Amino acid sequence: MDEVAIGHQGVFNFRLEQKKRNSDGTSEYLIVTADLDGLRASKRVYNFDGWSALLSYFEELERHWRGWDGDKNFDSLEQDFRLTAKHDGHVRITFEIEDFDPPNPWTAKGVITLDPGEELTAAVESLRALLTVR
Repeated sequence: MDEVAIGHQGVFNFRLEQKKRNSDGTSEYLIVTADLDGLRASKRVYNFDGWSALLSYFEELERHWRGWDGDKNFDSLEQDFRLTAKHDGHVRITFEIEDFDPPNPWTAKGVITLDPGEELTAAVESLRALLTVR
C-alpha cells in the first residue's frame, strides 16, 4: 500500500514516494493532498521519523473517539503541514498546508470531517499499513 484516503466530508490523501523509501522500509516524505469542494492542495512534506508522530496523532484521536476537551494538534517537522482536531460529535480536523518556496508561496486551509468510531478506526488502520516498516 502506497496511498490512503481518509474522510468523507473532505478527504486527506497520504501517498508515499516509492522511490524515496529508506532501506528499512520507512519514508521521510509524504505527498499530502487535501480535497474539499472547490479546493485541492498538495505538498511534499518531510519528516525524519518515518511519520510515527502522524500515526500517533491519529491513534490518539481513535483512543478518545467519544470526545475530548480542547484541541489535539500535529505539526510536521518543517511546520508546512499542521492539523488541529476538535470533537463535537464528529471529529473535525482543521488542516493547514503551506509552501514557502519563492516565487509563489501559498497556504491552503480547510476542515476535514470524520465520523468517530469505525471511520476513525479505518483511518488509523490505513495509516498504520501505509507507514509501518516493511
